[in-house]
Amino acid sequence: MALTKKSGRILGFLFLLTVLAGATGTAFRGLGGADANSTAFLEQIMQLTGQMKLAISLDILASAIGVGIAIFLYAFIKKYEQRLAIAYLAIAGINFTIIVVSNIIHVNLLSLSEEFALTTSATNEYYTTLAKMLYDAYYWTHFLMLMLYSIGGLVLYYFLFRSKLIPGWLSIWGILASIVVFFGGALQLADIKVSGLLFVQNGIYVLTFIVWLLVKGFNPKYIKELE
Repeated sequence: MALTKKSGRILGFLFLLTVLAGATGTAFRGLGGADANSTAFLEQIMQLTGQMKLAISLDILASAIGVGIAIFLYAFIKKYEQRLAIAYLAIAGINFTIIVVSNIIHVNLLSLSEEFALTTSATNEYYTTLAKMLYDAYYWTHFLMLMLYSIGGLVLYYFLFRSKLIPGWLSIWGILASIVVFFGGALQLADIKVSGLLFVQNGIYVLTFIVWLLVKGFNPKYIKELE
């Protein structure tokens, strides 16, 4: 596929799909702020099983589109630097695997809540302990995914900065936003609570990035240098 101004709009549309699927999935996830140390946690999961299954499906879909984006960009990035193209594709693939694993953990939580409904109070402690372990494992993989996502973002925005397919300020903003997400995820993995603003700022950037691509596409002035 030839690199054209329209290629930028296609990329913007693909990113828009990931945001729509990912944001909707996050809204329906139902695990944020939960107290996993009580039986109320498993009771809540039982009540939200339907929407949680939808969240799981949408999360995997968003990640699959992310792999599609990496495949779409591979030929273009390869013209600039092959190792960079391979790195971006590999990160997307690894990230997809981690997201699948995190959602398998969530599915196990759903199964555990169904089994919990059939138990007696004497076994409550066993189920709450197991639920807490699964909950912690889910969030461990979640923040690991965010760190990998930010590394992939660094690769992409570095390529866009060097190729000048989008304005330099937009690429630099993306690099800085990705760095903030990386350290936010790393701090969370270290059990250091951070403000959600560290991750929200990246959402603001991504929406700006998408709008720019949909309206402007890639800068045709620098496309020929990658042909």
